Amino acid sequence: MPALCLTRPAVASCLAGYDTIEHVLEAVSYETASEEEKDYGSVLAKAPKHTFAQGQCTYCGHCKPCPKDIDIAMVNKYYDLASIQKEAPSSIQAHYEALSHHASDCIHCKSCETRCPFKVKISDRMSLAANLFKI
Repeated sequence: MPALCLTRPAVASCLAGYDTIEHVLEAVSYETASEEEKDYGSVLAKAPKHTFAQGQCTYCGHCKPCPKDIDIAMVNKYYDLASIQKEAPSSIQAHYEALSHHASDCIHCKSCETRCPFKVKISDRMSLAANLFKI
């Protein structure tokens, strides 16, 4: 919706995900924060390192194009979101089902793996996703 709101007359910016005045005030409090409060170094140092780890999908899309037109990044994203739960949440299952092509369509050619800068074993992950989502 942010792109849509920017088409309105006199709208110069939008804050996606803000639904109360308190959220906006919290976001703009950065402007009056002390230098110590603005230092995110300690937070970033403790952040999980999975984002750029070899073998971990970052949903970057470098794996495209897939000969079966699978949106590999989205399949991986839904798989990651669902697999950290005891069972796949119905909302994630519904989003996965709405994809035009699913992990079960994968022919395991591994052409995507040759393009992946993070050395993700995409073929294996497609098998895992197909098993999890049962489509």
